[in-house]
Amino acid sequence: MIAGTTRRAIGAALLLLIGLASPGGARPAGAAPAASAAAAVTGATTSPAAADRTPIAIVHARIIDGKGGAPIPDGTVVVRGGIIQAVGPSDAVRVPDGANVVDGSGRSVLPGLADLHVHLTGGWDGVNVDFLSYGRYLDALLYAGVTTVLDVGNNQPLVMQLRQETAAGRLRGPRIYCAGAMIDGTDPVWPDLAYAVASAAQIPMIVKRQKDAGVDIIKGYGGLSVPVLETLAAAASRAGLRVVVDMWDRNGSPDVARAGIAGFAHLPGRVMSAEDIGVLKERKLFVITTLAVGESFARTRLAEPRFLAQPLIADTTPAWLLGDLRAFVARPPAADEAEKAAQDLERSRKEFEEMKRNARKLLDAGLLLAAGTDAPYPGLFQGEGLHRELELLVESGWTPLQAIRAATFDAARLLGAEKSWGSLAKGLRADLVIVDGRPDERIADTRRIAMVMQGGAIVDRADLTLDPARAPDFRPVPGGYNP
Repeated sequence: MIAGTTRRAIGAALLLLIGLASPGGARPAGAAPAASAAAAVTGATTSPAAADRTPIAIVHARIIDGKGGAPIPDGTVVVRGGIIQAVGPSDAVRVPDGANVVDGSGRSVLPGLADLHVHLTGGWDGVNVDFLSYGRYLDALLYAGVTTVLDVGNNQPLVMQLRQETAAGRLRGPRIYCAGAMIDGTDPVWPDLAYAVASAAQIPMIVKRQKDAGVDIIKGYGGLSVPVLETLAAAASRAGLRVVVDMWDRNGSPDVARAGIAGFAHLPGRVMSAEDIGVLKERKLFVITTLAVGESFARTRLAEPRFLAQPLIADTTPAWLLGDLRAFVARPPAADEAEKAAQDLERSRKEFEEMKRNARKLLDAGLLLAAGTDAPYPGLFQGEGLHRELELLVESGWTPLQAIRAATFDAARLLGAEKSWGSLAKGLRADLVIVDGRPDERIADTRRIAMVMQGGAIVDRADLTLDPARAPDFRPVPGGYNP
Protein backbone atom coordinates (compact mmCIF):
# COMPACT_ATOMS: atom_id res chain seq x y z
CA MET A 1 0.00 0.00 0.00
CA ILE A 2 1.31 3.44 -0.92
CA ALA A 3 2.61 5.60 1.86
CA GLY A 4 2.73 8.93 3.60
CA THR A 5 1.19 12.21 2.53
CA THR A 6 0.55 10.76 -0.91
CA ARG A 7 -1.62 7.99 0.54
CA ARG A 8 -3.55 10.36 2.76
CA ALA A 9 -4.01 12.95 0.03
CA ILE A 10 -6.33 10.96 -2.18
CA GLY A 11 -8.06 9.00 0.55
CA ALA A 12 -11.18 11.13 0.46
CA ALA A 13 -11.43 10.92 -3.31
CA LEU A 14 -11.13 7.15 -3.28
CA LEU A 15 -13.70 6.77 -0.54
CA LEU A 16 -16.19 8.62 -2.74
CA LEU A 17 -15.96 5.70 -5.14
CA ILE A 18 -17.34 3.15 -2.69
CA GLY A 19 -20.85 3.83 -3.93
CA LEU A 20 -19.93 4.62 -7.53
CA ALA A 21 -20.52 1.22 -9.08
CA SER A 22 -23.95 0.32 -10.35
CA PRO A 23 -25.49 -3.06 -9.42
CA GLY A 24 -23.79 -6.05 -10.91
CA GLY A 25 -20.37 -7.48 -10.47
CA ALA A 26 -16.80 -8.02 -11.44
CA ARG A 27 -16.26 -10.83 -13.85
CA PRO A 28 -13.61 -13.30 -12.72
CA ALA A 29 -12.31 -15.55 -15.43
CA GLY A 30 -12.71 -18.39 -12.98
CA ALA A 31 -10.20 -20.71 -11.42
CA ALA A 32 -9.28 -23.83 -13.31
CA PRO A 33 -6.85 -26.58 -12.37
CA ALA A 34 -3.40 -25.90 -13.77
CA ALA A 35 -3.65 -29.16 -15.72
CA SER A 36 -6.19 -27.57 -18.06
CA ALA A 37 -3.85 -24.76 -19.13
CA ALA A 38 -2.51 -25.70 -22.56
CA ALA A 39 -2.26 -23.69 -25.75
CA ALA A 40 -1.01 -23.99 -29.30
CA VAL A 41 1.95 -21.82 -30.27
CA THR A 42 3.29 -22.39 -33.77
CA GLY A 43 1.99 -25.92 -33.64
CA ALA A 44 3.09 -26.90 -30.12
CA THR A 45 0.61 -27.82 -27.39
CA THR A 46 1.27 -29.13 -23.94
CA SER A 47 -0.13 -29.57 -20.45
CA PRO A 48 1.63 -30.27 -17.14
CA ALA A 49 1.02 -33.99 -17.56
CA ALA A 50 2.38 -33.98 -21.11
CA ALA A 51 5.27 -31.78 -20.05
CA ASP A 52 6.49 -34.61 -17.83
CA ARG A 53 6.76 -36.88 -20.86
CA THR A 54 7.50 -34.82 -23.94
CA PRO A 55 10.34 -32.29 -24.25
CA ILE A 56 9.63 -28.83 -25.62
CA ALA A 57 12.30 -27.07 -27.66
CA ILE A 58 12.05 -23.35 -28.37
CA VAL A 59 14.43 -22.82 -31.28
CA HIS A 60 16.02 -19.87 -33.08
CA ALA A 61 14.88 -17.34 -30.48
CA ARG A 62 16.71 -14.42 -28.88
CA ILE A 63 17.61 -15.63 -25.38
CA ILE A 64 17.49 -13.09 -22.52
CA ASP A 65 18.60 -15.03 -19.45
CA GLY A 66 17.45 -12.50 -16.83
CA LYS A 67 20.90 -11.89 -15.36
CA GLY A 68 21.59 -8.81 -17.46
CA GLY A 69 24.17 -10.28 -19.83
CA ALA A 70 24.20 -9.94 -23.59
CA PRO A 71 21.38 -11.92 -25.24
CA ILE A 72 22.04 -14.98 -27.38
CA PRO A 73 20.84 -13.84 -30.83
CA ASP A 74 19.94 -17.33 -32.09
CA GLY A 75 19.30 -19.58 -29.15
CA THR A 76 17.44 -22.70 -28.09
CA VAL A 77 15.79 -23.61 -24.79
CA VAL A 78 14.88 -27.24 -24.07
CA VAL A 79 12.33 -27.99 -21.34
CA ARG A 80 11.24 -31.32 -19.94
CA GLY A 81 9.40 -32.31 -16.80
CA GLY A 82 8.90 -28.69 -15.82
CA ILE A 83 12.65 -28.03 -15.74
CA ILE A 84 14.99 -26.28 -18.16
CA GLN A 85 17.19 -29.05 -19.55
CA ALA A 86 19.41 -26.96 -21.82
CA VAL A 87 19.83 -23.38 -22.99
CA GLY A 88 22.38 -21.90 -25.36
CA PRO A 89 23.17 -21.07 -28.98
CA SER A 90 21.04 -23.08 -31.40
CA ASP A 91 24.08 -24.67 -33.04
CA ALA A 92 25.26 -25.93 -29.64
CA VAL A 93 22.00 -27.29 -28.17
CA ARG A 94 20.64 -30.61 -29.37
CA VAL A 95 16.88 -30.83 -29.84
CA PRO A 96 15.72 -34.17 -28.38
CA ASP A 97 14.00 -36.67 -30.64
CA GLY A 98 10.23 -36.38 -30.47
CA ALA A 99 10.29 -32.91 -28.91
CA ASN A 100 7.50 -30.43 -29.52
CA VAL A 101 9.29 -27.66 -31.39
CA VAL A 102 8.34 -24.00 -31.02
CA ASP A 103 9.81 -21.71 -33.68
CA GLY A 104 11.11 -18.62 -31.92
CA SER A 105 12.29 -16.79 -35.02
CA GLY A 106 11.80 -13.04 -34.59
CA ARG A 107 10.96 -13.53 -30.93
CA SER A 108 12.70 -13.32 -27.58
CA VAL A 109 12.57 -15.73 -24.64
CA LEU A 110 12.98 -14.42 -21.11
CA PRO A 111 12.23 -15.77 -17.64
CA GLY A 112 8.71 -15.53 -16.29
CA LEU A 113 8.22 -12.11 -14.73
CA ALA A 114 7.81 -11.39 -11.02
CA ASP A 115 5.90 -8.56 -9.32
CA LEU A 116 7.17 -8.28 -5.76
CA HIS A 117 4.61 -5.82 -4.47
CA VAL A 118 0.97 -6.71 -5.01
CA HIS A 119 -2.18 -6.93 -2.91
CA LEU A 120 -4.44 -9.74 -4.08
CA THR A 121 -7.50 -8.03 -2.68
CA GLY A 122 -9.30 -7.14 -5.91
CA GLY A 123 -10.93 -3.78 -6.39
CA TRP A 124 -9.15 -1.22 -8.52
CA ASP A 125 -8.71 1.86 -6.37
CA GLY A 126 -6.53 0.58 -3.54
CA VAL A 127 -9.38 0.85 -1.01
CA ASN A 128 -12.35 -1.27 -2.07
CA VAL A 129 -11.95 -5.04 -2.05
CA ASP A 130 -13.26 -7.82 -4.27
CA PHE A 131 -12.14 -11.11 -2.78
CA LEU A 132 -14.60 -13.14 -4.88
CA SER A 133 -12.96 -12.10 -8.14
CA TYR A 134 -9.62 -13.72 -7.29
CA GLY A 135 -9.82 -15.76 -10.49
CA ARG A 136 -9.91 -12.66 -12.65
CA TYR A 137 -6.86 -10.98 -11.21
CA LEU A 138 -4.84 -14.20 -10.96
CA ASP A 139 -5.64 -14.79 -14.63
CA ALA A 140 -4.66 -11.22 -15.51
CA LEU A 141 -1.24 -11.77 -13.95
CA LEU A 142 -0.59 -14.97 -15.88
CA TYR A 143 -1.91 -13.42 -19.08
CA ALA A 144 0.74 -10.72 -18.70
CA GLY A 145 3.52 -13.28 -18.20
CA VAL A 146 3.77 -12.67 -14.43
CA THR A 147 4.46 -16.13 -13.03
CA THR A 148 5.46 -15.04 -9.50
CA VAL A 149 4.11 -12.45 -7.07
CA LEU A 150 4.83 -11.29 -3.54
CA ASP A 151 1.69 -10.16 -1.71
CA VAL A 152 2.85 -7.74 0.98
CA GLY A 153 -0.38 -7.19 2.90
CA ASN A 154 -3.74 -8.93 2.80
CA ASN A 155 -6.47 -10.71 4.71
CA GLN A 156 -4.25 -13.45 6.04
CA PRO A 157 -6.44 -16.57 5.66
CA LEU A 158 -7.42 -15.50 2.15
CA VAL A 159 -3.92 -15.04 0.82
CA MET A 160 -2.62 -18.13 2.60
CA GLN A 161 -5.31 -20.21 0.91
CA LEU A 162 -4.58 -18.65 -2.49
CA ARG A 163 -0.92 -19.53 -2.01
CA GLN A 164 -1.77 -23.06 -0.92
CA GLU A 165 -4.12 -23.81 -3.79
CA THR A 166 -1.98 -22.34 -6.56
CA ALA A 167 1.02 -24.27 -5.25
CA ALA A 168 -1.02 -27.50 -5.25
CA GLY A 169 -2.22 -26.92 -8.81
CA ARG A 170 -5.87 -26.80 -7.81
CA LEU A 171 -6.10 -23.08 -8.61
CA ARG A 172 -4.76 -21.39 -11.72
CA GLY A 173 -2.45 -18.49 -10.99
CA PRO A 174 1.13 -17.36 -10.48
CA ARG A 175 3.38 -18.67 -7.72
CA ILE A 176 2.48 -16.67 -4.60
CA TYR A 177 4.78 -15.56 -1.81
CA CYS A 178 3.11 -13.59 0.96
CA ALA A 179 3.48 -11.56 4.13
CA GLY A 180 -0.04 -12.24 5.37
CA ALA A 181 -1.42 -9.42 7.52
CA MET A 182 0.65 -6.27 7.98
CA ILE A 183 1.88 -5.19 11.41
CA ASP A 184 0.95 -1.60 12.19
CA GLY A 185 0.61 0.74 15.15
CA THR A 186 -2.26 1.20 17.56
CA ASP A 187 -4.65 2.59 14.93
CA PRO A 188 -3.94 0.68 11.69
CA VAL A 189 -4.43 2.43 8.36
CA TRP A 190 -5.78 -0.81 6.92
CA PRO A 191 -7.62 -2.36 9.89
CA ASP A 192 -8.97 -5.32 7.89
CA LEU A 193 -5.47 -6.27 6.79
CA ALA A 194 -3.26 -5.57 9.79
CA TYR A 195 -2.41 -6.34 13.40
CA ALA A 196 -2.70 -3.36 15.77
CA VAL A 197 0.36 -3.08 18.00
CA ALA A 198 0.01 -0.95 21.13
CA SER A 199 3.07 -2.34 22.90
CA ALA A 200 6.29 -4.09 21.99
CA ALA A 201 5.14 -6.84 24.37
CA GLN A 202 2.72 -8.00 21.66
CA ILE A 203 5.47 -8.62 19.14
CA PRO A 204 6.58 -12.15 20.15
CA MET A 205 3.02 -13.48 19.95
CA ILE A 206 2.42 -11.87 16.56
CA VAL A 207 5.68 -13.15 15.13
CA LYS A 208 4.91 -16.65 16.42
CA ARG A 209 1.52 -16.53 14.74
CA GLN A 210 3.08 -15.44 11.46
CA LYS A 211 5.74 -18.14 11.71
CA ASP A 212 3.15 -20.82 12.48
CA ALA A 213 1.03 -19.65 9.56
CA GLY A 214 4.01 -20.05 7.24
CA VAL A 215 4.35 -16.53 5.86
CA ASP A 216 7.35 -15.89 3.63
CA ILE A 217 8.19 -12.47 5.04
CA ILE A 218 6.81 -10.02 7.63
CA LYS A 219 5.51 -6.59 6.66
CA GLY A 220 5.96 -3.69 9.08
CA TYR A 221 3.86 -0.61 8.48
CA GLY A 222 4.09 3.12 9.02
CA GLY A 223 2.42 3.37 12.43
CA LEU A 224 5.27 1.54 14.12
CA SER A 225 7.88 3.51 16.04
CA VAL A 226 11.51 2.72 15.38
CA PRO A 227 11.95 1.02 18.82
CA VAL A 228 8.96 -1.24 18.15
CA LEU A 229 10.27 -1.90 14.66
CA GLU A 230 13.62 -2.92 16.15
CA THR A 231 11.79 -5.35 18.46
CA LEU A 232 9.86 -6.74 15.48
CA ALA A 233 12.97 -7.23 13.36
CA ALA A 234 14.81 -8.97 16.20
CA ALA A 235 11.91 -11.32 16.96
CA ALA A 236 11.46 -12.09 13.28
CA SER A 237 15.15 -12.87 12.91
CA ARG A 238 15.00 -15.34 15.79
CA ALA A 239 12.09 -17.02 14.02
CA GLY A 240 14.00 -17.21 10.73
CA LEU A 241 11.94 -14.46 9.06
CA ARG A 242 12.82 -11.09 7.54
CA VAL A 243 10.96 -7.79 7.79
CA VAL A 244 10.11 -5.55 4.87
CA VAL A 245 8.65 -2.15 5.70
CA ASP A 246 6.58 0.66 4.30
CA MET A 247 7.29 3.54 6.66
CA TRP A 248 5.62 6.15 4.46
CA ASP A 249 7.62 9.41 4.43
CA ARG A 250 10.44 7.64 6.34
CA ASN A 251 11.18 5.09 3.63
CA GLY A 252 14.92 5.17 3.08
CA SER A 253 15.69 7.09 6.28
CA PRO A 254 18.82 5.97 8.17
CA ASP A 255 17.04 5.40 11.51
CA VAL A 256 14.63 2.95 9.90
CA ALA A 257 17.40 1.36 7.85
CA ARG A 258 19.35 0.63 11.06
CA ALA A 259 16.36 -1.02 12.78
CA GLY A 260 17.29 -4.53 11.63
CA ILE A 261 14.93 -4.67 8.66
CA ALA A 262 15.70 -6.49 5.42
CA GLY A 263 14.40 -3.85 3.04
CA PHE A 264 11.87 -1.27 1.93
CA ALA A 265 8.64 -2.05 0.11
CA HIS A 266 8.84 1.21 -1.89
CA LEU A 267 11.47 3.45 -3.41
CA PRO A 268 11.79 6.50 -1.21
CA GLY A 269 9.92 9.59 -2.32
CA ARG A 270 12.30 11.77 -0.29
CA VAL A 271 15.66 13.20 -1.27
CA MET A 272 18.31 10.57 -0.59
CA SER A 273 21.76 11.90 0.27
CA ALA A 274 24.92 9.92 -0.40
CA GLU A 275 25.10 9.27 3.34
CA ASP A 276 21.53 7.91 3.39
CA ILE A 277 22.29 5.59 0.51
CA GLY A 278 25.49 4.51 2.20
CA VAL A 279 23.53 3.32 5.24
CA LEU A 280 21.23 1.20 3.04
CA LYS A 281 24.23 -0.27 1.24
CA GLU A 282 26.12 -0.94 4.47
CA ARG A 283 23.10 -2.77 5.88
CA LYS A 284 22.67 -4.70 2.59
CA LEU A 285 19.03 -3.70 2.35
CA PHE A 286 16.84 -4.40 -0.66
CA VAL A 287 14.32 -2.01 -2.17
CA ILE A 288 11.18 -2.86 -4.16
CA THR A 289 10.70 -0.24 -6.86
CA THR A 290 6.91 0.54 -7.15
CA LEU A 291 7.29 3.48 -9.55
CA ALA A 292 3.94 2.51 -11.07
CA VAL A 293 2.02 3.42 -7.92
CA GLY A 294 3.88 6.71 -7.71
CA GLU A 295 2.68 7.41 -11.23
CA SER A 296 -0.87 6.46 -10.24
CA PHE A 297 -0.95 9.04 -7.46
CA ALA A 298 0.77 11.64 -9.63
CA ARG A 299 -2.09 11.14 -12.12
CA THR A 300 0.30 11.61 -15.06
CA ARG A 301 -0.70 8.45 -16.90
CA LEU A 302 -4.36 8.88 -16.04
CA ALA A 303 -4.35 12.27 -17.75
CA GLU A 304 -4.60 10.41 -21.05
CA PRO A 305 -6.55 7.17 -20.47
CA ARG A 306 -6.09 5.75 -23.98
CA PHE A 307 -3.75 3.21 -22.40
CA LEU A 308 -6.85 1.43 -21.05
CA ALA A 309 -7.36 -0.05 -24.53
CA GLN A 310 -4.07 -1.96 -24.38
CA PRO A 311 -4.67 -5.73 -24.62
CA LEU A 312 -3.16 -6.62 -21.24
CA ILE A 313 -5.85 -4.43 -19.66
CA ALA A 314 -8.76 -4.66 -22.09
CA ASP A 315 -8.59 -8.44 -22.44
CA THR A 316 -8.81 -9.10 -18.69
CA THR A 317 -10.87 -6.25 -17.24
CA PRO A 318 -14.68 -5.88 -17.13
CA ALA A 319 -16.20 -2.91 -18.94
CA TRP A 320 -17.88 -1.58 -15.78
CA LEU A 321 -14.53 -1.30 -14.01
CA LEU A 322 -13.01 0.70 -16.84
CA GLY A 323 -16.10 2.89 -16.84
CA ASP A 324 -15.77 3.53 -13.11
CA LEU A 325 -12.12 4.43 -13.57
CA ARG A 326 -12.91 6.88 -16.35
CA ALA A 327 -15.58 8.45 -14.13
CA PHE A 328 -13.03 8.78 -11.32
CA VAL A 329 -10.59 10.52 -13.63
CA ALA A 330 -13.24 12.91 -14.98
CA ARG A 331 -14.73 13.87 -11.60
CA PRO A 332 -13.40 17.24 -10.38
CA PRO A 333 -12.77 17.75 -6.66
CA ALA A 334 -15.45 19.45 -4.63
CA ALA A 335 -15.21 23.22 -4.67
CA ASP A 336 -14.18 23.43 -1.02
CA GLU A 337 -11.43 20.84 -1.58
CA ALA A 338 -10.03 22.05 -4.89
CA GLU A 339 -7.12 24.02 -3.47
CA LYS A 340 -6.00 21.21 -1.18
CA ALA A 341 -6.42 18.65 -3.97
CA ALA A 342 -4.15 20.71 -6.21
CA GLN A 343 -1.54 20.97 -3.47
CA ASP A 344 -1.71 17.24 -2.79
CA LEU A 345 -1.36 16.46 -6.49
CA GLU A 346 1.67 18.70 -6.80
CA ARG A 347 3.27 17.00 -3.79
CA SER A 348 2.55 13.56 -5.27
CA ARG A 349 4.18 14.55 -8.54
CA LYS A 350 7.30 15.79 -6.75
CA GLU A 351 7.50 12.54 -4.79
CA PHE A 352 7.12 10.52 -8.01
CA GLU A 353 9.98 12.41 -9.65
CA GLU A 354 12.12 11.83 -6.57
CA MET A 355 11.31 8.12 -6.68
CA LYS A 356 12.59 8.00 -10.26
CA ARG A 357 15.78 9.81 -9.30
CA ASN A 358 16.27 7.41 -6.40
CA ALA A 359 15.77 4.43 -8.71
CA ARG A 360 18.86 5.47 -10.61
CA LYS A 361 20.84 6.47 -7.51
CA LEU A 362 20.24 3.18 -5.74
CA LEU A 363 20.98 1.16 -8.87
CA ASP A 364 24.27 2.99 -9.32
CA ALA A 365 25.09 2.34 -5.65
CA GLY A 366 24.75 -1.40 -6.19
CA LEU A 367 21.74 -2.09 -3.97
CA LEU A 368 19.48 -5.05 -4.66
CA LEU A 369 16.39 -3.66 -6.35
CA ALA A 370 13.45 -5.78 -7.46
CA ALA A 371 10.45 -4.75 -9.52
CA GLY A 372 7.09 -4.33 -7.83
CA THR A 373 3.99 -2.25 -8.50
CA ASP A 374 1.67 -2.03 -5.43
CA ALA A 375 -1.24 -2.97 -7.70
CA PRO A 376 -4.13 -2.30 -7.66
CA TYR A 377 -4.60 1.47 -7.65
CA PRO A 378 -6.30 3.80 -10.15
CA GLY A 379 -4.77 3.08 -13.54
CA LEU A 380 -2.50 0.41 -12.06
CA PHE A 381 -3.61 -3.11 -12.95
CA GLN A 382 -2.49 -6.56 -11.89
CA GLY A 383 -0.27 -7.92 -14.65
CA GLU A 384 -0.12 -4.94 -16.99
CA GLY A 385 1.25 -2.82 -14.18
CA LEU A 386 4.48 -4.82 -14.09
CA HIS A 387 5.16 -3.97 -17.73
CA ARG A 388 4.53 -0.32 -16.93
CA GLU A 389 6.95 -0.61 -14.02
CA LEU A 390 9.68 -1.82 -16.37
CA GLU A 391 9.02 1.09 -18.72
CA LEU A 392 9.25 3.56 -15.83
CA LEU A 393 12.54 2.05 -14.70
CA VAL A 394 13.94 2.59 -18.19
CA GLU A 395 12.58 6.15 -18.16
CA SER A 396 14.52 6.58 -14.91
CA GLY A 397 17.81 5.79 -16.60
CA TRP A 398 18.02 2.00 -16.41
CA THR A 399 18.80 -0.13 -19.44
CA PRO A 400 16.08 -2.53 -20.60
CA LEU A 401 18.23 -5.47 -19.50
CA GLN A 402 18.61 -3.99 -16.02
CA ALA A 403 14.84 -3.53 -15.77
CA ILE A 404 14.21 -7.12 -16.90
CA ARG A 405 16.72 -8.37 -14.36
CA ALA A 406 14.81 -6.56 -11.58
CA ALA A 407 11.68 -8.54 -12.51
CA THR A 408 13.42 -11.89 -12.91
CA PHE A 409 16.79 -12.84 -11.42
CA ASP A 410 16.96 -10.09 -8.80
CA ALA A 411 13.36 -10.74 -7.76
CA ALA A 412 14.34 -14.36 -7.14
CA ARG A 413 17.45 -13.23 -5.25
CA LEU A 414 15.36 -11.04 -2.98
CA LEU A 415 13.27 -14.07 -2.07
CA GLY A 416 16.29 -16.36 -1.75
CA ALA A 417 15.04 -18.47 -4.65
CA GLU A 418 17.56 -17.77 -7.43
CA LYS A 419 18.61 -21.42 -7.46
CA SER A 420 15.03 -22.43 -8.27
CA TRP A 421 13.70 -19.80 -10.70
CA GLY A 422 14.35 -16.32 -12.06
CA SER A 423 16.73 -16.97 -14.93
CA LEU A 424 17.09 -19.19 -17.98
CA ALA A 425 19.59 -21.77 -16.82
CA LYS A 426 19.84 -25.54 -16.77
CA GLY A 427 18.10 -27.12 -13.80
CA LEU A 428 15.79 -24.21 -12.99
CA ARG A 429 12.02 -24.24 -13.08
CA ALA A 430 10.69 -23.65 -16.59
CA ASP A 431 8.77 -20.41 -16.10
CA LEU A 432 9.30 -18.32 -19.20
CA VAL A 433 7.75 -15.85 -21.59
CA ILE A 434 8.11 -15.59 -25.37
CA VAL A 435 7.54 -12.12 -26.82
CA ASP A 436 7.65 -10.67 -30.29
CA GLY A 437 10.54 -8.28 -30.81
CA ARG A 438 13.60 -7.41 -28.75
CA PRO A 439 12.79 -6.19 -25.24
CA ASP A 440 16.50 -5.86 -24.51
CA GLU A 441 16.42 -2.94 -26.94
CA ARG A 442 12.77 -1.81 -26.61
CA ILE A 443 11.38 -2.49 -23.18
CA ALA A 444 7.78 -2.07 -24.40
CA ASP A 445 8.24 -5.32 -26.33
CA THR A 446 7.72 -7.22 -23.07
CA ARG A 447 4.03 -6.52 -23.68
CA ARG A 448 4.01 -8.35 -27.02
CA ILE A 449 3.47 -11.74 -25.45
CA ALA A 450 3.25 -14.72 -27.75
CA MET A 451 3.47 -17.50 -25.15
CA VAL A 452 3.68 -18.05 -21.40
CA MET A 453 5.11 -21.23 -19.89
CA GLN A 454 4.57 -22.04 -16.24
CA GLY A 455 6.39 -24.99 -14.72
CA GLY A 456 7.03 -26.45 -18.16
CA ALA A 457 3.40 -26.21 -19.29
CA ILE A 458 2.31 -23.82 -22.01
CA VAL A 459 -0.44 -21.64 -20.60
CA ASP A 460 -3.65 -21.27 -22.59
CA ARG A 461 -3.70 -17.48 -22.73
CA ALA A 462 -6.97 -17.45 -24.66
CA ASP A 463 -8.62 -19.09 -21.66
CA LEU A 464 -7.29 -16.32 -19.42
CA THR A 465 -9.15 -13.55 -21.21
CA LEU A 466 -12.31 -12.23 -19.61
CA ASP A 467 -15.44 -13.91 -20.97
CA PRO A 468 -18.53 -11.95 -19.86
CA ALA A 469 -20.77 -14.86 -20.85
CA ARG A 470 -19.29 -17.21 -18.26
CA ALA A 471 -17.82 -14.91 -15.63
CA PRO A 472 -19.68 -14.32 -12.35
CA ASP A 473 -20.79 -10.74 -11.91
CA PHE A 474 -19.23 -9.51 -8.66
CA ARG A 475 -18.61 -5.95 -7.47
CA PRO A 476 -16.24 -4.65 -4.77
CA VAL A 477 -17.30 -3.73 -1.25
CA PRO A 478 -15.81 -0.97 0.90
CA GLY A 479 -12.52 -1.94 2.47
CA GLY A 480 -11.36 -0.79 5.87
CA TYR A 481 -9.33 2.39 5.39
CA ASN A 482 -8.31 4.72 8.18
CA PRO A 483 -6.26 7.61 6.72
